[in-house]
Amino acid sequence: MFKARWQNMQNVVNDSAFIDLIPEPYLTYYMAFTRQCLQWASGFVPSLHRQDFFSTGIGYTVVDILARECMNGGYRFESADKKLLNRMEHWKKDVHLDDEFYRMFWNSNAGGNAFIALTPNDGEIYPAVYPVDRCVFSINRRGVITNALILNRFTAGETAYYAKEIRLRLKGMPFYKVVLAQGTLVTSPTWTGSTLKTVPDEIAEQFEYTYGEIGLNTWYKLPETLSGVGVYNIKNKPVSAAIADMPGYADSSLMTALDVLYAIDFDYTQAQVDMYMGKSRALIPKQYGGGNAVINVGGRQGTVADGVSFSEAISQPALKDDFYTEIFTPNGEAVKPTFIQAELRGEQHKFIRDSYLELLASKVGLSSSTLANHLQYNHDKTATQVEDEQTTTEKTVNQKRALITDELNRMLTDVARFYGFDDACIEIAWGRASSNTAAVNDELLRDYQAGVLPLRKYLKKRWSDLSEEEVEEWATEIESEQQKKAERDNFGGGMFDDKDYYGDGEVKDDEDSAGAV
Repeated sequence: MFKARWQNMQNVVNDSAFIDLIPEPYLTYYMAFTRQCLQWASGFVPSLHRQDFFSTGIGYTVVDILARECMNGGYRFESADKKLLNRMEHWKKDVHLDDEFYRMFWNSNAGGNAFIALTPNDGEIYPAVYPVDRCVFSINRRGVITNALILNRFTAGETAYYAKEIRLRLKGMPFYKVVLAQGTLVTSPTWTGSTLKTVPDEIAEQFEYTYGEIGLNTWYKLPETLSGVGVYNIKNKPVSAAIADMPGYADSSLMTALDVLYAIDFDYTQAQVDMYMGKSRALIPKQYGGGNAVINVGGRQGTVADGVSFSEAISQPALKDDFYTEIFTPNGEAVKPTFIQAELRGEQHKFIRDSYLELLASKVGLSSSTLANHLQYNHDKTATQVEDEQTTTEKTVNQKRALITDELNRMLTDVARFYGFDDACIEIAWGRASSNTAAVNDELLRDYQAGVLPLRKYLKKRWSDLSEEEVEEWATEIESEQQKKAERDNFGGGMFDDKDYYGDGEVKDDEDSAGAV
């Protein structure tokens, strides 16, 4: 029916290259759960949207909003070592860490896990984020990744080269090597016996950008400063409800919302069907019950068209855009038919869609107004309800951040040690996911003015993105100003100075003062 469904086909990505690498114990889990969530996150599910079923891309929208909310407020590094802070700030800019962190949140929300791999290259070390469908890993009891297999793809025209990077620990030391094979954009290489010995010239620049000047099929030692094998597991949730026997894996944010994603696309498709089927059709007036419709043809009454009665015409396929806006009853009275296309059950579809969006928001941990801002105007809300809705997204963001903070701190410490800060102690501090409500700020101010909330605690709760140094500096300035004000307001505080009224109080023996009494 729909010839425009090709609009979604550009989202199809062949992942057979990775599927061929998945160990058998992982394959069932990946195909049944992870792959399905990743397809919804991409906005196109081939088994569903390749047929006459439109995609709204709502899965992609949810993941994108979650990633943006997780990055909202930014972050900073905290360390007592000022030289280390300065070095890490420069490293952050050089490697575009903000972009990598956004990809980290996007991929973890989409598939449940994202992985940051630190790779040495020409005396520097660079982070790269991989989704869960590009990395197979295992962890020890402390949650540290001890071996990993990472897949990279380099393209040159219609030719694709796949790099299989293997990382493992041997006798307590981390090593890695890269195997390269040729395939296509839609087919996986046969890794047995077809690996290349040198990097082809057409992808040499891409390969060097990722790995530097290393040889293929050769084991290299990773920097000893890296914990594990330099791959860090960013989990989206604390658990993997599907298969608990695979430690380290986590659930996608879309895992429990797949039914709602399907329902939204179904409702949208149904609305398109209504529009298509309703094109140029009219409801039959009751008085036409089986008789012939009479219309004004050239100033005289006649049948609908070419001797075909109205009933016969309306029972045929669509009327090819022939709208008859003036028809007559057998008594010669003009009748205007009611057109289906004008209504199309728009209100019903809107009601269903908004209900699905509200359910989807609750399932993925967003407030309904964050997912679709028009939903906040559906009905009046009390101040408490507004506050609860605004904090729903913030609570979700804080939970995700808290889950990955230790892993990111471990990565930052490894980077600092790589650059020579052996006793490094550096941590990441997140900014506010969202600002306080006016009611919360008023309550904090009242508590501070009543003396039940210390100044530094008030500043920290009011502006939670301030560092400890900034809070202390701000509090010191406030206390100094308050002390000066108190001395000015207190008459007995020695603040009366005759200089304020009589100058400096000294009598000068000059011409102007001579003879003064």
